[in-house]
Amino acid sequence: MTLRGIFCMGLLIFCAACGGGSSEPPTAGEMKDFASLCDKVNEGKRVAVVGFLRFPEKFTGTRSVVLRLYGGGDYAGMPIGVQTMIGNQANQVELAPKEFTDKDLKVHTSDGHVAGYGTRVKVSGKVYYPLVGQDFKCALENPLIESAP
Repeated sequence: MTLRGIFCMGLLIFCAACGGGSSEPPTAGEMKDFASLCDKVNEGKRVAVVGFLRFPEKFTGTRSVVLRLYGGGDYAGMPIGVQTMIGNQANQVELAPKEFTDKDLKVHTSDGHVAGYGTRVKVSGKVYYPLVGQDFKCALENPLIESAP
């Protein structure tokens, strides 16, 4: 690994340890089309999009996880990341067992429901771009997760 790579990984770990999410309460964002959400014009803006959440292939944290949000229930195409705190309160995802499957996904919505795999949700958040390569182009931080019709 190059010195630059080591620095980037260290910075990412440092930011994750310090972060813990925004101190601002999550609010609704401006509705956007899923396909254009990651356009540079949306960087730093609070937006909203409808889709289907899923765990990443693997994760090790117990404070937060970047869930994947897909535009359709077939979970095809490139997802959007959703930086989500782990817990049992609104806008949080319950901690999954060490060996988890899609059925272990339990996201507490802001309107008092629990959304699982295959449940359509509306997610609002501030658009950011990951510092290191991911399986998503952009992500949403400080999410407001609501049930979607």
